[in-house]
Parts: sequence; structure tokens; C-alpha cells
Amino acid sequence: MIEEIRRGRKQRMLEKQAGTEGKRRIASWIHVYRADADARIPADEAKLAGDMAEGCYSCVGTSHSYNGVQIVPNIRAMMMEEGGLHITAFDPATGIARIGASVTVEECKLFLLRHKRRLLNSGNYMKQTVVGALATGTHGFGERGVMADAVTAVTFLDDSGRRVRVARGEPDFAYVALSFGTIAPIVELELETAPIEAFISTSYVDRLSALHDLQQGTIASNWCVLPYSNPDDPVMMLHTLAPCDARVEAQSEKKGGGFFAPFARAIIGRYQWLDRWVPKLRRPLQRFICRLDVRQVDRTTTDPEDLDYLYDPKKGQAKDRAPNILRGCFSTTYTGYNLAFFVPLDKAPAIVKFIMLEADNLRDLGFFLKGVISVRELTGSSDLVFAANHAGPVAAIDLFADPRDYGWLERLQRLVLQYEPATRPHFGKSALVPAFRESLGEHHLDRLMAIHRKHYPNGRLMFSEQVRAFLQTGKALPGEAAAEAKLA
Repeated sequence: MIEEIRRGRKQRMLEKQAGTEGKRRIASWIHVYRADADARIPADEAKLAGDMAEGCYSCVGTSHSYNGVQIVPNIRAMMMEEGGLHITAFDPATGIARIGASVTVEECKLFLLRHKRRLLNSGNYMKQTVVGALATGTHGFGERGVMADAVTAVTFLDDSGRRVRVARGEPDFAYVALSFGTIAPIVELELETAPIEAFISTSYVDRLSALHDLQQGTIASNWCVLPYSNPDDPVMMLHTLAPCDARVEAQSEKKGGGFFAPFARAIIGRYQWLDRWVPKLRRPLQRFICRLDVRQVDRTTTDPEDLDYLYDPKKGQAKDRAPNILRGCFSTTYTGYNLAFFVPLDKAPAIVKFIMLEADNLRDLGFFLKGVISVRELTGSSDLVFAANHAGPVAAIDLFADPRDYGWLERLQRLVLQYEPATRPHFGKSALVPAFRESLGEHHLDRLMAIHRKHYPNGRLMFSEQVRAFLQTGKALPGEAAAEAKLA
């Protein structure tokens, strides 16, 4: 608990520096990756272009990034989310919105709401910028689950500070729309929107064996399991969306547990608190819930104007209310390091069980998975080459651990990659390793770098060390500044 308080204090100290230019510390989500940089704040495109002309730079837009994909030490960092690129515009004739690089997901959703529109999909971290979310592969779940799939045009500045607009249908678009920082700075996006509407939102506490039966008639599913429950048939929390139907009534039902049911439900209701503050009880409590075979269902109709209906159907945002295991287990975990990757959808249950067994075998070494193993199903496919579901439907598997234990999560990722070569990376959450290159396609990665060199021939746009290693495109030597390590 003391370490968590200290970590929170450091995070607040870094946040206080936001909005100031000059030498300062920048950090990834949860601050596992951090570096000193020369922060520049682009008040407008002219200042951005001027700062770019001075030398090597990177672009930092608030994204749901645990892996430091945007963190490049000791160079000029364009703090896009702190700048003045706040354009928001909507064309009612086409349903296309134009969004600037400094606009957050929350700001974008509130703007669209004024026009009775919504994003096609989104993640559950509202403070990330729309550009940061799209560039690092942020996703929700269901059809067109990857946010970048809604993009119709991308506008960025090239090496000379000139605007370049690449639209859907052009040869380079499928690479530029989701390029994990190799094409930057993106100053503006154009993206599809949809009319607001209500959905039937149902959440369950059940067993993984019931997954397919409970998904019948739904259009999107997000589920998670307790990693230390029964590995043969673990306890599952499932959240589904279905088309709105006035004949479907709200439902709240609880069963199972016998004499100890009230105690078990008290644990479920306070699970996030217990998981955070009493981690040594994590495994025995999960085993206890599993043995009692507690089951619950909660069905409601979402408010059409709800900003976060994918994860929390009540109007407003989950951050304004106490956590609820039926809904809260799908919210951002601020107290843990997160690693995620994508696997073929039909293999997700088997891979989750495999991870459970491997994690349980590491207990004697002092490692525990934190909270839940979360799975979001992306049932459609995308034309964007580096989208998670470019090759077909996938499941995003999210693993959580205390920040000091994040190296164990990378070990679990390596094990999954050994057994499932089709595993694809999440560019904001995976450990970006060369093993992912095969599933993405070597020729696609080569094409991306060719597009990069076309727009940035002077080589001033810098990548993080994680991206350099992943792309196999040059790496700084010990003691050498990243800006001195030329791209291959």
C-alpha cells in the first residue's frame, strides 16, 4: 500500500508539469516507462512545424499505452495533447467528423452528442486523445471494434512541415491510418460516426462453459475470468450488447451460493477493493467464489446519450460511482501494469485457460496475476493492415499485474506466441518483439517503412526503442542518444 501511495504521488508530480515547455519528465501509462525530454507544446501548426525543423523529435499524444511506445529519451517531444489543435467539426450530410490532435475521446464524444451522433467504437480510457487512441490501436469490442477502422482521412505534417492528407481508397491509406507512430505528427482526423441509440446491456456472473449460450442474439461481447478459479471451467463475468427491444424487460437475478451466498456476494461487490488492498487474499477468495458456484444476471437498457455504454450502461461515467464487479471489472485498472495481445477469436477460451495454468505455476516465485484476465471480442475484420482484426475476428486478451511484476507478463506473452503464431500485437499494450513480425507480414512492415522514408527523408521523426526493435530498423547503443541512432 505504501508503494502504491508513493507511485501515485510521483504520478501527480508529473501531471503538474503538463502545459510547460522545456526539460521535463514524460511517462507512459502507469509510468513504467519514463524519460527526460525537451517538451514542446504546439499552440498551432505553424509552431509545430517550426519546432520540427530544429532537429529530431517525437510526438506524444495521450494514449492508453503501457509499453512506452511514444517515449523517446532526450529529444524534442511534441506534446500534442497539451497543444492548441482543438478543431471539432461535423458534416451532417456525410456523418463525418473532423477532429484535431489535442481533442480527447471524452471531448469528442461530448461534441458528437450535440449532433446526436456517437463514435462507432472506443476504448474505456476517456482521457486519451482521439489521435493517440487511433495510432496505438485502441479498441472496443464487436463489429468494427478497432477505433481506427472509422477513419476516412488522415492529415499529418511531413519533414518540411507541409500538410499531407491521405484518404480512404488511396494506396497508402491502409498503412497510414494505424501506423503506431511511424507517421506523425498527425494533426487532424476525419472519421465516420453513427446515430446515437440504446442497446440491451446484460452482465452475468457465470462459468466460462456457458459463454456461447449466453452470447446468443447479441452483437458484442466482453468477458473476463478470475485467474485463480477452476482452470477447467473458470468463473466468468460476461457483458453483452444486443439491439434494443422494447419487449425485453430489465432483469436482476442472483442464485447459488447456499448458506454462504450473502458472504460470497459481499466479496463480489467489493472484489476490486479487496484485490487492490488485500492482494494476499486474491487466490483464496477466487477459489471460494468458484466453489460456491455463485451466479448473477443484470439486464438493462442503455441511455442513448450515455458516453460509455460499451462498458458502463448507466448514464454518466463509471469514474463517478463506486466500482461494481458486474460493470467495474471492465474499467481501466489504474493500479496495475497491463499487457495485451490479440489471438484468433475461436481460440480465446483455450488460450485463457493455458494462461491460467502457467500463471498458477509461478505462484511459488512470488508472481500473481492481478484481478482478472479480460477478453474483448472483435467479431468483424478491417482493411487496415495493422489493425488487430485485419486477418479476421480476434479476441483481445488483457493481463494485469503489479507494476513491479510486469516482466512476468512479457514471459506469459512469449509462451502464448510459441503456441499460437497468429498472435498479433496491441501497439499500446504488447511487449513489441520481432516475433510479431510474421503475423503482421514482413512485406507490410517493409511497405510501412518505405512510406515513412517518403515523407520523412531527413530522418528526424524518432521512434521509441520498443518500436525500433520491433521494426528491426536501427537501435541506439548504450550511452548513445536515440537521435544519433539512424534508421536503417
